Amino acid sequence: MDDRKDLQEASPRGLLRRFALLSAVSVAAILVLVGVGVHEIDRNQLIESAQGNATAVAQAILAQERHVLVGKAPDGADRIAVAKTDAAGLDARLRNFLGPFGIVKIKVYDATRTIAYSTDPAIVGKLDANNPKLERVLLSGAPDSQLVKKEKVADLHGQHRFLVDVVETYVPVRVGEDIIGSFEVYLDVSPAYERIVTAVRLSLVVLLTVLVIAFAALYVPMHQGTSRLEQVQVRLRELASTDILTGLFNRRHLFARIGEEYRRMGRESRRATRVDRIGFVMIDIDHFKSINDNHGHLGGDEVLREASRRLKACLRTYDVIGRYGGEEFLVVLPQTDLASAGLVAERMRLAIRETPFDVEGQAIRVTASFGAAQSEDAAEDVEKVLRRADDGLYRAKEGGRDRVVTVA
Repeated sequence: MDDRKDLQEASPRGLLRRFALLSAVSVAAILVLVGVGVHEIDRNQLIESAQGNATAVAQAILAQERHVLVGKAPDGADRIAVAKTDAAGLDARLRNFLGPFGIVKIKVYDATRTIAYSTDPAIVGKLDANNPKLERVLLSGAPDSQLVKKEKVADLHGQHRFLVDVVETYVPVRVGEDIIGSFEVYLDVSPAYERIVTAVRLSLVVLLTVLVIAFAALYVPMHQGTSRLEQVQVRLRELASTDILTGLFNRRHLFARIGEEYRRMGRESRRATRVDRIGFVMIDIDHFKSINDNHGHLGGDEVLREASRRLKACLRTYDVIGRYGGEEFLVVLPQTDLASAGLVAERMRLAIRETPFDVEGQAIRVTASFGAAQSEDAAEDVEKVLRRADDGLYRAKEGGRDRVVTVA
């Protein structure tokens, strides 16, 4: 079973199926890799661009509102500090300033991680102690950004928006060499991100079309070549199993088919479904040497071809007939007992003798002798059964030819 499966997979059709499967997998893999790769590249560029805009906005705010945002600590050091009296004015100015930039929210942290200012006044004064990104920015002094999808966002005008793509950017607040706090800027990038997603989808559609055309251009000639190769293989198998002169099975393939029938009979006997038998008929064209002598080898070949056609016409579709050697033929009759094998042999005998053969324009009478036997045990050596059939053929020859002899 495994050998047959291996042969099927190694056949031209099996290889073509594997090519089609690998092509489909390759197309899927290419689409996934390209889609993910292009999306990540465009996404990172979007984040980088948003981070640059957020940094520029934060620096502009610090430059314009430094006197409000930056105060002095008791030790004289600079710190983020927004006086309550300045908060309302700062908020109004920032909302007006930030409107054109697509910013929906902004926070200002001091060095203690406390929110000193926010466009959301409800969170002012709260400590954000567990914020890894804020920690990294305060320690490294480098901006940090990420793209997130917010289920619900209130913009600077108090309008609630849903499923918004936002780039959150932390921008350090520097005074000289010191980092005294950080901005957190929420930049709405939904339109830009939607364009990226649409562009990736369209790119994948175009790429899929190109790949399908490319693989189809490869598949069509491969399919044509495979079909031709299969035809050649079928022809080679026919040549390997067929007698070229008569078109019947050759001796080697004949014995292979006998082996198959014996194995089938063995399986059925083990299942105890019924007692099966195989009938064998050995055939020999009478006086064939005389035919060759009188009509030449070409005439003899024509007799063998016509005899093969007539013999085969007497059989069932699942019966097996082959050229046994020279002018001898062997017929294998599955599920046939000795009496039935004798009847089949008689039918073939009449098919040979009743209609003259046309050999090079001459009508000649041809007869054949038949020996029949049966095997009803899968354990029986096939050579023994064939010897019985051959013995029947010998008796038919000795008894005057043109007759059927069955041997039990």
